Amino acid sequence: MFTNTIRLFLVGLLLCNCSFSTDKAGTETTNLLSLLAASNLNPNCAITQVQAIPSNLTQVESKTRTQYNVSGCDTTGFTSLGLSQSEITKGATGISTNSILSTNTDVMLATNKGGTNIELTFTLNSATSNIDVIAYGSGSPLSGPTYRIVSGAQTQYKNGAGVYGNTGKGGSVSAPIPTLGTTYTYCLDFQYTSGGSRFLNGFNKPCAELTNTERGSMSYYPIMQMMNVPAYTGGNALGFVLNGATITSFTIGSIVSNTEM
Repeated sequence: MFTNTIRLFLVGLLLCNCSFSTDKAGTETTNLLSLLAASNLNPNCAITQVQAIPSNLTQVESKTRTQYNVSGCDTTGFTSLGLSQSEITKGATGISTNSILSTNTDVMLATNKGGTNIELTFTLNSATSNIDVIAYGSGSPLSGPTYRIVSGAQTQYKNGAGVYGNTGKGGSVSAPIPTLGTTYTYCLDFQYTSGGSRFLNGFNKPCAELTNTERGSMSYYPIMQMMNVPAYTGGNALGFVLNGATITSFTIGSIVSNTEM
């Protein structure tokens, strides 16, 4: 009721000023529309900025990260965030390998700045569910370096020949095995080193919760792939294949790994 009253007041105010100059009326119309749009903002379908995670690597920029909250998005909401979807329902939930959510613009960070981190909050909804996280992607369907998070199994990756295989892990940790129906947050690096190497380094916890020890030693990387990683030159889009899975948010930022070769 209060929100409706504010809207009526704003509309009335605009009409009362209809005798003002054309330029001023145009400005007020724009301001009014902005206010009405702001009053309808859905915090569960929005882009927000979150704190940077400083790096010890000199080439990595500690920029503010960009978070996409998609748990409240419908088709219109996805479009408003610059996302395309196919067979994705509000949530964002997919049902098959044809359920794809992707960015319409280039969002990957420059490789000469160390690459890109994707922090993903997700749920696997069945025993056969999996999520593909595709970075530096191009084409339709989107293709590029990929993590595959699998229900009840070790995280996989797509190699240079396009074949999926298990990632490795550091000697001081166990490989994360996600179970169905549980919500997780994974912190996934698509790393490009100053020497030109491509690494997939991942952690089964939020990026901000990682300790300096975990970030600074490959022995503590629970998801790690250092060989046969596809080139990061196809494109700069980000996409997800949600095969029986739901994602509620994803965040794009600089890598968190503090090691390289």
